[in-house]
Amino acid sequence: MALTAGVPVVPCAMVGTFEIQPPGKVVPRIRRVTIRFGEPLDFSRFEGAAGERAVVRAVTDEIMYEILRLSGQEYVDEYAAVVKAAGADAGP
Repeated sequence: MALTAGVPVVPCAMVGTFEIQPPGKVVPRIRRVTIRFGEPLDFSRFEGAAGERAVVRAVTDEIMYEILRLSGQEYVDEYAAVVKAAGADAGP
């Protein structure tokens, strides 16, 4: 969408949400959440290439790595649904 519109992307990370509502918990706990904003990411170098799969992947990766940097989390090269399904299969 940002490539098509030709606008910068401002990365944002919310830190502390896991402590508020860990997986499997129904009732959230009251805790403070920190929201961190990064510098705008400029993708004008890809102008005219919005439909190219490799370009979209490169832009997505750049945004995700900036969010990782802001959040302090580590990169996991799997979809969350796959990780959750594997955890459910493992049992208690």
